[in-house]
Amino acid sequence: MNRRDLIANRFSQASATYDGASGLQALSAQYLAERVLGYDWADPDVLEVGCGTGGLTNRLIHRICGNWIVTDIAPAMLERARTLLPDVRATFCIMDGENPELAPGCLDLIVSNLAFQWFEDLPGALERLARCLARQGRLIVNTLGQCSLTEWRNAVASTGHQAGVPAYPAASELSAMLPGMRVDSQIIPVIHEDARAFLRSLKAIGATTPAREYLPIPAASLRQAMAELGAPCQVSYEILTLDWMKSEA
Repeated sequence: MNRRDLIANRFSQASATYDGASGLQALSAQYLAERVLGYDWADPDVLEVGCGTGGLTNRLIHRICGNWIVTDIAPAMLERARTLLPDVRATFCIMDGENPELAPGCLDLIVSNLAFQWFEDLPGALERLARCLARQGRLIVNTLGQCSLTEWRNAVASTGHQAGVPAYPAASELSAMLPGMRVDSQIIPVIHEDARAFLRSLKAIGATTPAREYLPIPAASLRQAMAELGAPCQVSYEILTLDWMKSEA
């Protein structure tokens, strides 16, 4: 199974438990919806990448009347979103947002909440998605930044090992990927009962595919890292909001 299929499979497996453990995703979706709704939209053609169970979709689709394409890489997640939003007018389809199968210039808006951090080639994905936008179309998405999960990284590093957390980009790296792209950062701390509860929360939302170079941590070292994290424990996430408009040029 390749990495793309592994990510899709693990998110599909978590479709039934996702909503009960996705407090961070819900908060991030609310922030993103406020940003999107700060602009005026007149019957736009919209693509949502990585809809999950429809948290962002639900916050936007009733406020922005347009032609919606709602997508996810995980079939069970997509079906869950479709079930939870039975009355919306949208096309639901499986799509790899990193490689959109859409015509150039066909979209006015691309939105996504915490999906881009799973892309293998983020600069290339942004270029491909940008080609799908019409002139003055916008890409407005949230993704994770380099300061995410620092506490867990440090706890594992104290054992002499490396956590499986991917190397997320800095805001400055992202802003250079598309000319004129605005990138805003905010840190959101999440409190868990203990390290076991933190790790269970990742499994419950399907976020358990490690970085490609990850080497499994021995059980004794894992227990040491969990103890180092403490009880209760705080794990912080850096949410980066990308806001880019396609110019006339």
